[in-house]
Amino acid sequence: MTLQPVNPLLIVALIFAAGHMGGIVARRLHMPSVTGNILSGLIMGPSMLGLFSEHTARMLEPVTIFAMGLMTVVIGGHLSYRRLHNAKLRIILVTFFEVAFTGGLVMAAAWWATARVDVAVVLGAVAVATAPATVLAVFKEERAKGLMVKTSLAAVGLDNVICIILFAVATTVAGYYAKPIGGEFWKAALATFAQLAVAVLFGSLAGWALVTGFRRKMIAPFSGLLFGVLVTTGGAELVGVSPLLANLAMGIFLGNSAKDGEQLVSALENFEPMVLTCFFTLAGVSLHLAALPAMGLLGTGYFVARVLGKVVGGSLGAVLANAPARIRLGVGATLIPQAGLAIGLVVILQGDPRFSDEFIEIITTVVLAAVVLNEIIGPPLVRKAVRAAGEAGMDRRRLVEFLQEEHILYPLKCDDRWDAIRKLGEFLIRTHGVTDLTLEELVESVEARERSFSTAVGSGVALPHARLSSGEEILGVMGICPRGVDFDAPDGESVRVIIMVATPEGMADRHLEVMAAVAGLMSDPEVRAHLLTARGAAEAYDVIEMGSKQGYNYFLED
Repeated sequence: MTLQPVNPLLIVALIFAAGHMGGIVARRLHMPSVTGNILSGLIMGPSMLGLFSEHTARMLEPVTIFAMGLMTVVIGGHLSYRRLHNAKLRIILVTFFEVAFTGGLVMAAAWWATARVDVAVVLGAVAVATAPATVLAVFKEERAKGLMVKTSLAAVGLDNVICIILFAVATTVAGYYAKPIGGEFWKAALATFAQLAVAVLFGSLAGWALVTGFRRKMIAPFSGLLFGVLVTTGGAELVGVSPLLANLAMGIFLGNSAKDGEQLVSALENFEPMVLTCFFTLAGVSLHLAALPAMGLLGTGYFVARVLGKVVGGSLGAVLANAPARIRLGVGATLIPQAGLAIGLVVILQGDPRFSDEFIEIITTVVLAAVVLNEIIGPPLVRKAVRAAGEAGMDRRRLVEFLQEEHILYPLKCDDRWDAIRKLGEFLIRTHGVTDLTLEELVESVEARERSFSTAVGSGVALPHARLSSGEEILGVMGICPRGVDFDAPDGESVRVIIMVATPEGMADRHLEVMAAVAGLMSDPEVRAHLLTARGAAEAYDVIEMGSKQGYNYFLED
């Protein structure tokens, strides 16, 4: 019997209640809440009990589209250059190899099963997509933070950009393969890339409007981002371009717009759990178990080749980037979930007049069956990878919050300590997105103290610091100078590790706690030795994390 309440709001409430209860049960069974949400929708959907019908999912499609837009904006916000500048090689290599391996293996499997170019190229493009909402939801539930989380979120964002572009190219190739009319290929390709450019421009303009309105105090963060997602999603659909790509572009713009943009990206954090619960429950309602028996050889090959491509390609990219071992082993598994974007691409394909019903049925059956499997096994694999990497429970405020990968300058090349101070000052302002402090003001404050007494504490460590006239948090950066620099240290040793700290007025007590924690961390000879042999900011961050476990940099919530 299908529940058919006339009020859509009541349906939303029932969907949320079912998903929420499923999440509670899943957690008690030591499973991710996302899995419980999806299974609740699956059980209550047409595939099993039939309490919710496909009509329910279609009627609430705006909720699904909004949730996808919101999560895409959040993922785009993680593509902030000032946060990723130290990790760009790792992110690029991981993304490149997992995309290349996934697309290549799936195309090879599809060609082997069907001997059809059109089927192979389209499935290869769709296979690249990763479900941003699923990955982000598991990370949030696990309160995960660290090098692997940063790499995965950035890779997910790039995955979906590349997937949309590859899908556009693949459908153009497949369409031309079906109807090889002279000159049509290049016209179709040009039209496709024009649509992608319009989507990026649309989202970027929306991001600029939001940041401008927020800076002028014309909008509040919550209402501003809510309005921005609605306008960007609806506007993109109206003009016929990808709403996901438009929202991703808006998120990237916000993430690279200093702290104003970051406040906007995080404005809906308290609203996200309800939206995500409804989204994943509706995703479960839309899953078709009947598609699994129809997978056949092609569907099985697609699923297996995609998992292998993500895991092997992601691991290879991490190895080539000299990422820590814990990232190499787990990053590929975090990219397995697949849902919203893949389904959206299938819907686009179903409305494309260039393709036959037979071709569309092949792609639809394979992708929908694989989505069922990926959304059921994906969340547990993501959680397992995060826990194995030791990054679960790390997204909490710490005493020394600035000891992150993006705030480590390696190698620091300088002529003397004054040059080191200036370069670290530039690095601090850039990586913290500071807009209300000039470099000269910061350097002057640091140098004033340095001239009265050396901040070198011995054993190759210096802790220069400054007082800021305003601000809400203590800022800092670390520079590692392998050659060493003279800091007039009391033990006469050259300084190789420099930690610059900038403290706002009124935070004297916290400043003393932070300095004591930093000094304690740097007094550990094992930490210092590993810092000097680190081959990059990622390894240096891992060394700091190892030392932090001794209690120097404790969680404030504890």
